[in-house]
Order: sequence, then C-alpha cells, then structure tokens
Amino acid sequence: MPSLSTVPVAANNQVGPVAFLLRAAGDFAASPGQFYLLRAWDRDPLLSRPMSVFDREDGQLTFLIFVRGPGTQRLAQLRPGDPLTLFGPLGKPLPRREGRIALVGGGSGIAPLRLAAKEFRAAGEVDVFLGFRDQPFLVSAFQEVASRVSVASELVAAGTANGLVTDIFDPHGYDACYACGPDGMLKAVGEACRSGGVPLWVLREERMACGVGACRGCAVRTVAGFRMACRDGPAFLAEEVIWNG
Repeated sequence: MPSLSTVPVAANNQVGPVAFLLRAAGDFAASPGQFYLLRAWDRDPLLSRPMSVFDREDGQLTFLIFVRGPGTQRLAQLRPGDPLTLFGPLGKPLPRREGRIALVGGGSGIAPLRLAAKEFRAAGEVDVFLGFRDQPFLVSAFQEVASRVSVASELVAAGTANGLVTDIFDPHGYDACYACGPDGMLKAVGEACRSGGVPLWVLREERMACGVGACRGCAVRTVAGFRMACRDGPAFLAEEVIWNG
C-alpha cells in the first residue's frame, strides 16, 4: 500500500547537465518499475512530480531527477537535511521473465532501469543499452549491476558521436526486453523486438496528479481501451499500446 511520508534529504548531487541523484533517508519499499510522487513545496507548483526509483539500499531511496520545469528545478535545489515528501510506492512492479534480459533506456528513461538491472541480474543475464543526447553519465553505476552496458550518444563532436540507442540495440538472442524513453525510441525498439520475436514491455512516462488512477490524467491508449499508467502500469506490453501519430 502506498503511504505518505516526509523525510530528510540525505544527498543531492549533480551527475549530468540537467540530471541530479536525489537520495531520501528512510527505509522505503520499491520494486523495479515502481515510482513515487515527490514534492518539496506547499502550493506552487500544484502537483507533485512522479519519479522512478533509481536505487534502494542502506536505508535510502534514490531518484534520478531531470530538470524539466519549476517542480524538478525545486527538487534539484534541495540540500541535505531539507524535507522531502514522498507518496508511494505507486504502479505495478515489472513483470518478471526468465532468461537473458535487455533493458533499453533513452534520456530520462534510464532512471528506472538501474534498479531493474540490479534485481533482475540475480536471476540471470541482463544487458543494458543507454542513450544520451550529450555526454553520457552514470554509466559506471549501471556497470556495477549489469552483465554488459552499451552506450550511444547524439553528441556532435569529432570522434564522439555514435548515434541513437536504437542503432546499437539488437533484440536477437534475448528472452525479454524492457524499454523506457521517448515515444519515437519506444516505437523503434518495438519494431525491432517484433521482428525478432522478443516480448517487449514499455514503461510509460506520463504526467499525472493523483498517482492512484482517480484523476485519469495519465491515460494510455491500448487495444483494451484506456488504461492508467499509475495504476495499471507504468509498464505495458508494447503490442497492446496504440501510439499517437
């Protein structure tokens, strides 16, 4: 059951151009794929911000924050000891599949993949594919828990550009794949997995208000009708998702 807690910030470190690792002190529950609603303000902004769990250990819960607006900017400015309010865990844990697993993340979509790699690795081989727009970061954190880590960057500089994460991902040989990132990336990964006969779950990053399915602000269109990312997801079988455009 989700619960509401206010705890002190344990650490908050910048790890990328607009990315911060925010650690909350406390013994919280979290399974791969689940998330929390975070806030560090009273009324403005109105809504809390949904954040995937990057890691959970040693009495701390870690979130990878990407600054996108006023809410995430507030979270990025928190200092150790500042109060942070969390509501969760929310969403369903990722479905588990045995065998060789691939995790594909692009941009802010890398956030939920480390905890998944860490826990899935206990049952078998887990390869991680990471896509960045600029200079890669936190690669070593994924190398600590994955079997192999492959990195792509769109950085346009002599000798450093190596394209999109979909350019380096080949689904053949995997028993299941999980992906999180922009819709274009998810569609491309879905096409590759479909041609390779590999089941794919996509983690949907949606705006939301309540986190429990009541406001219906995070609706995902599927072949079975609209489903809520917060309550029914955030992971859905790619073949069930109806993409816009």
